[in-house]
Amino acid sequence: MRWMFMPTPELLPAEKTLAGSDEPVNPQPAPHAELGTPITGPWKEGQKSVLVGIGCFWGPERMFWEMDGVESTSVGYAGGATKNPSYGEVCTGRTNHVEVVEVVYDPERISLREIVAVGLEDHDPTQGYRQGNDVGTQYRSAFYTVGEDADADLELIREMVADYGTRLAEQGYGEVTTEMKRLVDTDAGEYYLAEDEHQQYLHKVPNGYCPSHATGVACAR
Repeated sequence: MRWMFMPTPELLPAEKTLAGSDEPVNPQPAPHAELGTPITGPWKEGQKSVLVGIGCFWGPERMFWEMDGVESTSVGYAGGATKNPSYGEVCTGRTNHVEVVEVVYDPERISLREIVAVGLEDHDPTQGYRQGNDVGTQYRSAFYTVGEDADADLELIREMVADYGTRLAEQGYGEVTTEMKRLVDTDAGEYYLAEDEHQQYLHKVPNGYCPSHATGVACAR
């Protein structure tokens, strides 16, 4: 396996990460290529969102936009320190950011619990700084909560991840390494939209490579 022969990734002290840029990499994002909705708002009254990192963001974005009750998705970077990072910068491992999907949903049609459960089931949260052969801190398992319900949402996610960790352990998996925070408590405190070519990538490139790393272990709903 290629990843076994690569240097072990590690997070950097925030002061040693790349500085980034004052300009966003996607200043005028196009509407959602599949749903036709805005990917940066304004959102409808009552809509909520959560940021989900479960490896390469192309495949998970499609999985989420296909769910009933999800009204928009986008991909980007969060959890690190670098301001307005580019994809290339994130891939250096010197930003501390995670590849994430922002899932915007109608809580009257789909629950946060269902979104988190689907996310947990679609990857292996015990793999640390990789998913399969994708190696790097940007591929770590992570959930970041936002908005006025960020505290309550974070509590729910922590409970679900703890329960899922127990289920995984019963099947012989190691310790869960999922990072769970309010977005405002991360070093940069922001979600940075990725470049246009990464948005809805598997709509634009239907045969693009981005495999699931699901364990097959079910998450409680």
